[in-house]
Amino acid sequence: MSINLINDRVVWDTFIEKSPDKMLFFHWDFLKIIEKHSGFTLLPYGIFEEKDNTLLSIFPLFFYKKFGMKFLFSHPPRSGIPYIGFLMAPEYYSLRQRQKESYLNQVVQEITKEIDAISPHFVSISFGQNIQDIRPFQWKGFEIDVHYTYTVDVTLPIETIWNSLSKSTKRDLRSVEKRNISLKETDDSKTFLSIMQDRYGQQGLNFPIFSLDYLNDILAAFPHYVKMFFLCENDKILSLGTTYHYNTRYVFWIGGVNTDTTVSGNDMLYWELIKKAKAEGSKTVDFGGASTERLCFFKSKFNPGIEQNFTVLKKDPLGRSSEFFYLHILKRKISR
Repeated sequence: MSINLINDRVVWDTFIEKSPDKMLFFHWDFLKIIEKHSGFTLLPYGIFEEKDNTLLSIFPLFFYKKFGMKFLFSHPPRSGIPYIGFLMAPEYYSLRQRQKESYLNQVVQEITKEIDAISPHFVSISFGQNIQDIRPFQWKGFEIDVHYTYTVDVTLPIETIWNSLSKSTKRDLRSVEKRNISLKETDDSKTFLSIMQDRYGQQGLNFPIFSLDYLNDILAAFPHYVKMFFLCENDKILSLGTTYHYNTRYVFWIGGVNTDTTVSGNDMLYWELIKKAKAEGSKTVDFGGASTERLCFFKSKFNPGIEQNFTVLKKDPLGRSSEFFYLHILKRKISR
């Protein structure tokens, strides 16, 4: 195998569409939007079979250098992406386990050789649920972090999903249903972002996406996949969320702010999105938030399952200081 940068959108996106584990974030336009707004340099790597130059895997990374310190991420901080990692060619999935491990080991070998050549001080790569075998990175000396997300199986009958909800959630939903409340798709990204920023600011946090322009670029580039919703009582916004629906997975991406504490707006928002995902043919609803303790009490009321994903990290002898730089300077800088 060999590794090279790919600068052909058609080659890149064609490979994505053939992969059973494809995610929206992998698309060329999404990666370029991230590059545009992050200040990071996109490195769209492809791993090839040397004999016939067949593309076997794609692996996008983002590079940033400041004050002599070099950072390498699978996705930049404040891009709003929970994970990405790499994609394998379709034939990988039909291999026997021994062949899969050999294939994976060679892909990781090429990736880590390239990382070594870049010599970053800080590396962080987060994988989606499709990559559960991260042993090759562990054997290469990477640290491993485990993360969790909540999921609901919406292939089940809606009555089964309803019956699995907690008693208090069903009671609250029945109460809300008596009011003139509806879920409305919207393109009012300015109001959406203002509400989200206010709530994050109240908690002393920065909103985890770059800017309004970044959000607008994503909405414009992927109108069939990324949707923004307000849960309203007449003209009053009770809750809000942005979702994406891709490859049978319906993801509650950004949102979940309850603007009126006298109404269970978030309960209704989540329930409406579950019903919408099922009606649109999704198999799984991804709520996220299972790694954040303060969010678990609310989201677990919907009786979700739990999926895990991994982040691999590596730091050179200057890594500890560069990690401090990332947390206290870089992250603050790119949040503006």
